[in-house]
Amino acid sequence: METKTVRLGDFATFVNEKCYLNEASRNTYVSTENLKPNRLGVFFPITKLPRTNKVNTFAKGDILIANIRPYFKKIWHANIAGTHSTDVLNIRSNSKQLLQSYLAVVLSDDRFFDYMMATSKGTKMPRGDKKAIMDFKFELPSFKDQIIISDSISIINQKIELNQQINKNLLQMMETKWRKQFEGLDANQGHFTDLADVVAGGTPSKKQSEYFGGNIAWITPKDMSKTTRVFIEHGTLNITKIGLNNSSAKLIPKGTILFSSRAPIGYIGIAANPVSTNQGFKSLVPKRKEFTEYLYFLLKRLTPLIENIASGSTFKEISGAGMKSVDFPLPTSDMIEAFHHEARSLFDLIKCNEKQSQYLNFIRNLILPKLLSGDINLSGIEEAIKNA
Repeated sequence: METKTVRLGDFATFVNEKCYLNEASRNTYVSTENLKPNRLGVFFPITKLPRTNKVNTFAKGDILIANIRPYFKKIWHANIAGTHSTDVLNIRSNSKQLLQSYLAVVLSDDRFFDYMMATSKGTKMPRGDKKAIMDFKFELPSFKDQIIISDSISIINQKIELNQQINKNLLQMMETKWRKQFEGLDANQGHFTDLADVVAGGTPSKKQSEYFGGNIAWITPKDMSKTTRVFIEHGTLNITKIGLNNSSAKLIPKGTILFSSRAPIGYIGIAANPVSTNQGFKSLVPKRKEFTEYLYFLLKRLTPLIENIASGSTFKEISGAGMKSVDFPLPTSDMIEAFHHEARSLFDLIKCNEKQSQYLNFIRNLILPKLLSGDINLSGIEEAIKNA
């Protein structure tokens, strides 16, 4: 594959177009909050819009990149138009020689994010240097090869996006069914402890290196902030058995509902395997495995109430006693089991889609630099795309 080395600023530009805030929508607003790490796109709606007179706009096809903490690799090749925060860069090709779709591939590569980090400003919260970003150099192949490379990555991205949309629809469908069965239920009041054990976590001393690097998954609220997955397998760090035994962390079983109790309150997931957490959780360990799906949606519905009874000056936190005090109409075990039998297969499908997307993300990140460097024969890929 023949290429020429070019400078980003000679073929692309930052877009700085604006509109009034009343033209913006939470369903199409992009910030560092809802851009997903590791090149997994974006999720909508965002929690809230900013309090500014105007906001930046983006067009379908623009490339949005989080400019804070580039190591999270937050990037999205927009398939709709919308608005975005000032902490998100909007980059667009301004050359007929550079396909926008190929530019999206180039800017998704580790080499670009490594460069962005190396030239960033600040240590605690590094921010990309816009002038340096435009000095980034990359290989520009022929127009035909740009199409083949961008189409190869696009097929993977589309499948990941399809899996995410399917899972979103499945969750909405199950939540609707949950509401019809349990919302406004005429029953005696109960508490989480009727159905589950409320379990807190802990942090092993970071002064002891032997407490970390083991095979026990250890989850923090920060880990939960980086994913929209329902099933949580691990966090950034693992701990060892000795670290577990010498801290307040506890090994909790597969099927536990993970619930962040501070910074912020309300991240929810299901343990895909035995895990431990730090002290930022009040997780629910179901007394019966059939209770998992019911408790998942119950926590989602009760999160605003839990936030209201939380206390704290620096940041709000719900205590173990506070969690145990929350009451709700308590269904019978038979009602909960009936919901489990309806929801179980759909949750299994969600888990399957999440694992497939995880694998596709791995494959994409593996072949992306090889495609850009010419290490993969494009003629074979072109034929495969035609037959796809």
